[in-house]
Amino acid sequence: MIILRNVSYYIILSLIKHVFCPSLTNLTTEYSNMSTRIDSTFPKYVPNDSDVETCILNNWWDLAKKIVLLSHEQDIDLSSSVRSSVETVQRNSKELLDLLSKHYNELDVYFLFFNVLISELTLPFNGLNHQMKCALQVENEVLNVDKDRLEYSGIGTHSGKRKKYQVNLHLFNRVVGPETKVTPVSMGRFSITLKKEIPEVWNTLNKMNEKVPNHQIWWEMKEKYQEECDKFISEKLDKEL
Repeated sequence: MIILRNVSYYIILSLIKHVFCPSLTNLTTEYSNMSTRIDSTFPKYVPNDSDVETCILNNWWDLAKKIVLLSHEQDIDLSSSVRSSVETVQRNSKELLDLLSKHYNELDVYFLFFNVLISELTLPFNGLNHQMKCALQVENEVLNVDKDRLEYSGIGTHSGKRKKYQVNLHLFNRVVGPETKVTPVSMGRFSITLKKEIPEVWNTLNKMNEKVPNHQIWWEMKEKYQEECDKFISEKLDKEL
């Protein structure tokens, strides 16, 4: 009975080693082979990008240091590969730390910066703005222009974290939805041009009194172009008379 138990234990232990240990064994073997190659004097080891990347990505820091020191001796530049690999490790480490937060999958929402020009027929304005630390590219864009409503949203990545960018406006008056023009996002900027249904100068952008993020830009532009607006209104009244 004791012999059978010992045999059973040996079989179970062998199965565990067979199932769970190959990857660890292979990794140990790779490390050993890499170490032997680096320490080789005949033939003399020549540092290369592939080996230093492998060592860094596997956290074989002792071997990576040896390769870098040898690269100096042989006047071989590995700086680009080393920096790129270290950045990859740092990025993965940061993502792992971020995962500790229960709110990791929740997207931060940023309300877009808009720079609206006051005119009779159109309302062109900038969307994403690099000064707000926005993504240079976005995806999953949704744009809805209907009567006096403007809604836009898009998903982008900045500093390794996905963010949602949006704008939601209840416009002062109606616009012609089908004639909306949109430029693609480039370098953190894009523009939407809306055509007003009734040619007129708007005294404000938003119909309602609710506070709109970044709405102060509208007022700054209004103040800047107020003289032109007054002139336009005056000329229009003269024509009507």
